[in-house]
Amino acid sequence: MAKQLSGVNARGIGLELYRLRKDSGLSVKAVGDALGTSASTISRIETGKREPTSEEVASILTLVGVTGVERERLIERARRRGEPDMMESATSTEQSRNFLNFEQRATKLIDFELMLVPGLAQTADYAHASLSALRVRDRDEDLEPWVGLRMRRQAILTRRKPPELHLIMTELGLRQPVGGRKVMARQVRHLVDLAERPMVTINVIPASVAEHPGLLGQFLIMEFASDPTVVHVEDRTTGLFLDDPDKVSLYKLTSEKLTGLALDEGRSVRLLRSIAGDLDGE
Repeated sequence: MAKQLSGVNARGIGLELYRLRKDSGLSVKAVGDALGTSASTISRIETGKREPTSEEVASILTLVGVTGVERERLIERARRRGEPDMMESATSTEQSRNFLNFEQRATKLIDFELMLVPGLAQTADYAHASLSALRVRDRDEDLEPWVGLRMRRQAILTRRKPPELHLIMTELGLRQPVGGRKVMARQVRHLVDLAERPMVTINVIPASVAEHPGLLGQFLIMEFASDPTVVHVEDRTTGLFLDDPDKVSLYKLTSEKLTGLALDEGRSVRLLRSIAGDLDGE
């Protein structure tokens, strides 16, 4: 019998199976009937409420016509049933899909960046400049799809009911002229514009705060209406999705400590305007 209490791995598999089923044009009832089970069972698998076996995943993938590397990847993930957390390649399209699946369903996002502007708040020019520096194996012409993906992600901020977005950044990072002074000045002014939206909160840690719990690097906390919180941590080669309550609690506490050390919203916006002016004036 499939395990009834699932974690982030099962949720990730479920979201992928949901996307693939929708792409195939099949209903949950059609999939359930073909596999000799109920529509509610398929729905519970897709929502991560029921952890599927590798055999169930293989049967669903056959039905929706998925073959090759994508099929093997999902079946292998299903074999890791019951394992905590989920780790995948940070440079693969598969990891990007998993990340997008969670991000698009979150009701609140808390994003801390040590030296960069978070992706959901980046301008296209800033995104291109930062990706050019970070993706060391890519040629310049290879960057455009990644810039486009980053810009499309921002569509969640213009939805009728956008998620709450809490951005925590450092003054030191915001004063780094990524892409040049003009590009960075426009980027900082874009942050000022974002701060005017009712669902967006921006806190900046001033340069005078030398020691803080974010020195280890960036992280993203994703909260959901009825599912457990997921934390995403990424390095150069891997993306790690965490939903263990103790680990999530540690990251939440870290975000609270960082917010406490940062300037409040009003002073953060005033600092952003000052930084933009400095960049223009240099």
